[in-house]
Amino acid sequence: MTGTSQRTSSGRAAPWGADAPVGEEQARERLLAAAEACYAERGPARTRMSDIAQKAGVHRRTVYDYFPTKDALLAASFLRAVKAVLDAAEAHWATDEPFLDRLVNATVVGLAAARSSPAMALLVGTEDFGRTLRAAEASEVWGRRLAEVLGRRLEVAVASGEVRQDLTVDTMARWVTRIGFSLIAEPGRAEDGGDEGLIRAFLPACLAPPAGSVS
Repeated sequence: MTGTSQRTSSGRAAPWGADAPVGEEQARERLLAAAEACYAERGPARTRMSDIAQKAGVHRRTVYDYFPTKDALLAASFLRAVKAVLDAAEAHWATDEPFLDRLVNATVVGLAAARSSPAMALLVGTEDFGRTLRAAEASEVWGRRLAEVLGRRLEVAVASGEVRQDLTVDTMARWVTRIGFSLIAEPGRAEDGGDEGLIRAFLPACLAPPAGSVS
């Protein structure tokens, strides 16, 4: 039962009690769900590892077994919330439109999905935005996910001459995500065309190849 745990003979909380998870993935999901509940109550900055352990009904050491630092857990929570955003945008990549059009459309839809996500709102709110992004960018898992979802597509676009060739794919991928998540924290003004107006103005301008360039 959440919030309670069995005790060992030493008096310390057993790792999971009677309701042990089936496999490491389920264990991580339980801890991430507990973290999300704590973030909702206290905010990410004020949530301690001991709070998450208590919410999950485990000893604090069990949390550290899966997430060695608070920022590692924060990054994993961010990635968990990002998955729904990426899933919502995926259909916009499967079209015959030019790359930059597909990128803009996927970003607009992904931003709308992020806006409707309570978990994302908690993680990239004004107070916690900087810490969340720093934790995510320091995470190898986030780097791999970014390369998988956006980096490979950018590589193809570079090869076909649809985007600029003077920047690394990693840099361009980070620019795209920074623009998107910055807009979650501070929505575009109506006079600027809202979020979509800013995305359509800035993303192509940042990534398009110079006029007259040849691939």
